[in-house]
Amino acid sequence: MTDEEGKTLGAQKLQPGRAVGSTLKACGFDFSFKVPGAAEKYEFSVEGFPPMQYSREDIRRGLSFYETEQGTLAQQ
Repeated sequence: MTDEEGKTLGAQKLQPGRAVGSTLKACGFDFSFKVPGAAEKYEFSVEGFPPMQYSREDIRRGLSFYETEQGTLAQQ
C-alpha cells in the first residue's frame, strides 16, 4: 500500500487462501492493516497484478476483489 506520493505505507505477505463460493469457486484471502497518515488516495498492489488506486473512503468501507478472465483484479 502506498500513498498518493508513492510512499510505502505497509506491506504484508498473503497467507494461503481458502475456497469460497458454490457454483463458481474463488480463492479468498483475508488481511488487514492500519494505514498511517490521512492521504486521500492510495495505491494497492498484489504481486503479479497491476496496481489499483482507491480513495480513503473506499478503503474505510472495505475492499473485496476477484480475478477477471483477463488476469487482472477487480473490486466486487
